[in-house]
Amino acid sequence: MSKALFLIKSKLPFFILGMMLFGISLGSFNDLSFLKILVTPTLFLMIYPMMINLKITDLFKGLAKPKTIILSITINFIASPLLAFLLGKLFFSNYPMLMVGLMLISVIPTSGMTASWTGLAKGDMKSAILIMSANLLLSIILIPFYMNIFLGKVISINTMAIILNLLKVVVIPLILGDITRRIILSKIGNDGFKAIKPNLSAISSIGVLLIVFIAMALKSKTIINQGGLVLYSIIPLTIYYGGLLILSIFIGRKSLNRENKIALVYGTTMRNLTIALALSLSGFGQSLAVFIIALGYIIQVPLAAFYMQVLNNQNYNYNYSYH
Repeated sequence: MSKALFLIKSKLPFFILGMMLFGISLGSFNDLSFLKILVTPTLFLMIYPMMINLKITDLFKGLAKPKTIILSITINFIASPLLAFLLGKLFFSNYPMLMVGLMLISVIPTSGMTASWTGLAKGDMKSAILIMSANLLLSIILIPFYMNIFLGKVISINTMAIILNLLKVVVIPLILGDITRRIILSKIGNDGFKAIKPNLSAISSIGVLLIVFIAMALKSKTIINQGGLVLYSIIPLTIYYGGLLILSIFIGRKSLNRENKIALVYGTTMRNLTIALALSLSGFGQSLAVFIIALGYIIQVPLAAFYMQVLNNQNYNYNYSYH
């Protein structure tokens, strides 16, 4: 991976914040409506490389020991949307599109960073990959249903439009990604594929930066006119992530060994903000939903680092006591 790609991937939250500010400032003084034509190709750039890295067939290898998967599904599709809905009702009753964004965050779990953080924290990588595969597949089925259940009375929900957007931004890139991975493996083998995998996730990060810039630039005037909404939106978002982290740690500690607990925590607190952004833009346009999803990046990555620090401190205290 080049130094530039590595820098973008490792410092993604800071770059996202910079692109948010750049898009808002540039869009407030200029007519950037022409950027709308770049939304679809940029979404593809964002989603497609991520899907090349995801091997859905790994899911079937872990069905013999489904405990971790079942716990992750319970948290991701029961606790997470319920928490987001309650927070949305409490904080965003006058801002329906912010509630839409929060709900999209809550029903699309586990990004590609789930496996990365699990590996760095010395958790069970196989469990992390199984959680990613199972939850992504299930989210494709449940998103239209959940959006109707939780948001049907808040905004008008077109179920068929959501299904079509899922096909466009998730299913088709997923199929193309699987085909691409098979072609790459046939050409350069597994070792060669492992060597280029970091570049794929870095390219996806570039897509994230571009889509954040486009979304903020197109929505800049609304955001500037409601500047206090920025700080206000961070409050429920922080409560949501913090609540999910505490719940996942508690359940993992009671039910799983250390390695699988780590996989569970990262498999539930790491939301797939990339897909959430794609669905928001394709389904709801340049709305405030995009804005709160972009803010999610700024909270999610530091939260993952914070949990790893907690794990490191626990290991240090254990080793110190042992000696």
